[in-house]
Amino acid sequence: MTLTFWLSFGTLLYIYAGYPLLVWGLARLFGREPRKADITPAVSLLLPVYNEEAYIEQKLRNSLALDYPKDKLEIVVASDGSTDRTNALVKRFEARGVRLLAVSDNIGKSAVLSRAVPLLRADIVVFSDATITLAPDAIRRLVRSFADPSVGAVSAAYRLDPAADLRSQGEGLYWRYESFIKRQESRLHSVIGAHGPCHAIRKPLFARLETTQINDDYLIPMRVITQGYRVVYDPEVVVGEHELVSVGGEFARRRRIAAGNCQQMVALARLLHPRHGWVAFCFFSHKVLRTLAPAFLICLLVSSARLPAPGAALALGLQGLFYGSALAGYACQRRGKTIRWLAPPLYFCLGNLAMLAGLYRYCFHRHRLVWERAR
Repeated sequence: MTLTFWLSFGTLLYIYAGYPLLVWGLARLFGREPRKADITPAVSLLLPVYNEEAYIEQKLRNSLALDYPKDKLEIVVASDGSTDRTNALVKRFEARGVRLLAVSDNIGKSAVLSRAVPLLRADIVVFSDATITLAPDAIRRLVRSFADPSVGAVSAAYRLDPAADLRSQGEGLYWRYESFIKRQESRLHSVIGAHGPCHAIRKPLFARLETTQINDDYLIPMRVITQGYRVVYDPEVVVGEHELVSVGGEFARRRRIAAGNCQQMVALARLLHPRHGWVAFCFFSHKVLRTLAPAFLICLLVSSARLPAPGAALALGLQGLFYGSALAGYACQRRGKTIRWLAPPLYFCLGNLAMLAGLYRYCFHRHRLVWERAR
């Protein structure tokens, strides 16, 4: 049990601290930034939506106001069987050049993307969520990296709009941490997955998604990598989320992501081969080990009880204090109170509990894996 404890502790330390520091060092030694230039290729802005009547008008006004040559920008809304007023609201913008591709049934985001992308007219496709506002120069900045022929996809940076509750504070810390890792991975070779709210690819590199596949914002760029191209992260293109998600919504989103991670580890297992170099290293460290982190946390807790005295009491006490802080944070969240130092343990435990639920869902309920929006 002592060996299990130290292996679990060492792996967790590597996942959350060692890997970020190591990839930072490797990026400084071996990395390179993509070549950028002010280019204006033809772009298709694709908005996959499902029942977004609350946001779609604002999103389309924002899209039409983008500072990009109008004759080179196509705006397309792919509606996945929306049953509210989304389609009717989109049709109001058809006279201004917006195209609506409406599917009668709710077939899932992956299926909608697979149908819509081949119908787009431009060679660069920008995917964007309805709840995201793009800065006027966002697309101009996003496409600059495509001046480098080795770049096949580009991910924008993500900024969470500030909120006072503990969960949002914890999520803000998490995204700053993730953004740091993504910048290093991008410089080393390729970012492991894109930010779903806004990312772009070369259209010929889009690979059709299976209906049951989720986490399209991960699969699409990773398949670009398998074709020999880089996927880079551009921190100068920042998008913000307006929609507020509850604790339950965040848990459901993270659980879906975890189940999707399991799908991806199977679908992209060939990327773990050493011939893929830095990509294999980052994929294993950032995706595979992070997905399995809840199992290492359980092993750490169970093995702590079998350590020689006084190690057992110390290890259990520290873990009990950490998990107790998370429970206290959850209680504060429920009551609308804010104690800032409780935000990190609350969000860490929420994320890993959702990850554990996602692992269970993938192993025992694969047939229920569908794309769903967290509200």
